[in-house]
Amino acid sequence: MTSRLALRVFAFALVAASGLTACGSTSTGTTASGPPKIGVVLTYNLPGFWGNYLKYESTYESQLGVQLVGPKVANVEANGNEAAQQIIDVKSLIAQGVQALIINPADSAAIGPALDYAKSKNIPVVTVDVAPSQGSVYMIVRADNTAYGMKSCDYIASHASSPGTIAMVEGDLTSLNARDRAQGCQDVLSSKYPNFTLKSYETKNWGTDPAVQNATTALTAINNLRGIYVHWSVPEDGIIAQEKQKGKYSDVGASNHVILVGNDGSPHECDLIRAKTLDATIDQPADKYAYYAIFYAKQAVAGTKYSDGQSTDHSSKIVTVDGNLEDALAAPLVTLAGDNNSTQVNSSDLWCNNK
Repeated sequence: MTSRLALRVFAFALVAASGLTACGSTSTGTTASGPPKIGVVLTYNLPGFWGNYLKYESTYESQLGVQLVGPKVANVEANGNEAAQQIIDVKSLIAQGVQALIINPADSAAIGPALDYAKSKNIPVVTVDVAPSQGSVYMIVRADNTAYGMKSCDYIASHASSPGTIAMVEGDLTSLNARDRAQGCQDVLSSKYPNFTLKSYETKNWGTDPAVQNATTALTAINNLRGIYVHWSVPEDGIIAQEKQKGKYSDVGASNHVILVGNDGSPHECDLIRAKTLDATIDQPADKYAYYAIFYAKQAVAGTKYSDGQSTDHSSKIVTVDGNLEDALAAPLVTLAGDNNSTQVNSSDLWCNNK
């Protein structure tokens, strides 16, 4: 972690209690028996975004003065039935005496029963990365995923040599994130680039191998393929390998280059951008996701109240998503050069450069 990020983190801790809690209690949330116990329920612990997220959680646990219990990782435990496993995990953590929960829902709707159970036990919930479409939570920590799709597909269409087809390798559409990213891509193409065609491929369970296969199908079947938008970062290496195997690969900037844009902003993606292998990504801020998930869980224990439209001290705003409040964190497009519409890949503001 750079010294600059460390200073920002400590600034978060100092400022957040005053700037973000203006609409409610300023209690620290620490109980007489010690720091608040916060249970963590995740879908994945894969390398890349989630592996880094877990490292940031460990860092911020002590800085924010909480005790994290877990994580319970559904994808490891459930063998394909992650949504059902998360209900079990929530009940287990509540039985262990946690005072709040951080949940990354495997399924935006299927998480509803787990949220209802937590509510019945007066345990507040913060969801991170994925917004629920059923059930109520204290806060969602997430960026605008519709904007992810809009920025990604706008970049591909605006940098393509001529109109053609864009292949979108979607995540699992049971997740609101995947649906929002798909909708954002569709919206920007229909409104700004009607001469482009969009071909979508859903990937169940965000599986890496199926995603690579979907991209391979596009590379083989689409004669006028101008770009591939993949909803997350993990499949990118496999997609690039398939481009090379099929003679469809060229460096970013070459006349026959198939534009590739991903989403996450992981350190590996930033390295790929610097190597002119990946065109762009969206900086999904793993550091801020981890920090503010813990922060809001602690504030929930303290009884702090927030309201729709409230500005934060970190350049975001509290908005309402499916009836729940969300801290809509900034998530810029990241490119090699950077311009008015994107952030330069070597910027110290990006979490990929604060390893």
